[in-house]
Amino acid sequence: MISFRHVFLILLALSNSVMAADEIHMPENAPRPLKIGVAMTVNTLSKVSEESGNIEASVDLQLRWKDPGLAFNAQQTGVNRIEFNRDSATKKLTEIWTPALTIANATIKNKEQGLFIYADGTIVLIQRLKGTFDVKFKLDAFPFDTQSLAVRIASERYNTNQIELTHNQYDINDSGLRNDLQISGWQPKQLKFISLNTQGWDGQYYPETQALIIIARDPYAHLLLILLPFFLVLLLPTFGMLYTKIPLQFQLNYAGAAILSLIALTFTYKVRYPALGADSIIVQLILIGAIYLSAVALLNITLFNREQGSILFSNKFITEEIINYLKWAMPLALFGLVLSRVLLTALIV
Repeated sequence: MISFRHVFLILLALSNSVMAADEIHMPENAPRPLKIGVAMTVNTLSKVSEESGNIEASVDLQLRWKDPGLAFNAQQTGVNRIEFNRDSATKKLTEIWTPALTIANATIKNKEQGLFIYADGTIVLIQRLKGTFDVKFKLDAFPFDTQSLAVRIASERYNTNQIELTHNQYDINDSGLRNDLQISGWQPKQLKFISLNTQGWDGQYYPETQALIIIARDPYAHLLLILLPFFLVLLLPTFGMLYTKIPLQFQLNYAGAAILSLIALTFTYKVRYPALGADSIIVQLILIGAIYLSAVALLNITLFNREQGSILFSNKFITEEIINYLKWAMPLALFGLVLSRVLLTALIV
């Protein structure tokens, strides 16, 4: 009769054998840290969303390392490399050691794999990945900004003493943006790589390579969406306070309503572009508009008010000249200040 103890021992033995079969050690007779070449090609970039802070893209990730234990005699086999595609590549990868790198900031929706084993033991793994990548946007120079969107290729299993992520000339030749890459509202520029180490929960450092997809925004459509609502908000109070003779109370109501509209416009831009900084051109324009409205309202209370104007200037002809000058100088100064801020932002970046 088989007891519970016997069953437990049998299951324990089976589990140990499975673990031993699944555990594949790093290549022997290879220097430490083992160098892993990293290359990447961006095939498509279908969506860039500042609202959700991500991009949708398709990339080819290439990993390259050397395992002397997998070297073979090219003359005996008749080929210099052995190829595995899709299902055969997936199966072969379960039988050999791999660096187990992950895309730390991606949700992968589709993955295809190809594997090449060369006669000298060099292994090249190519993964075509389609998915959503979480990225950070910096919009201080918006809408003249250039974004560096990082694809984080990280090791979560092997530390810096065990593997090293490299990007030499061989990897550079196999990296870049496809020549026909097109992005709505953006201009693709280049692909750069940076290497860094991140500290894990265990206190050890793990290697990471970031592939930076650099794209420049097409600013003209965004400028229209920014400037048109801005000037429309200021149009009615400017006309009502400078060129009509309505009572002062209504003129001040115009100014107050326009300032509230500018605040509402700020929230609208913030929802559309959540990464906007405090120094962005939009924040500057809202501040300029609020100061302009306050200045015009103050002029209506003082100089443009006949009772107050006569107190400030005894000569009514001088008062009339100053008022006539300010009625066209104030809107012109506003337009010139806004235009200069836009051009300055464009020239700085």
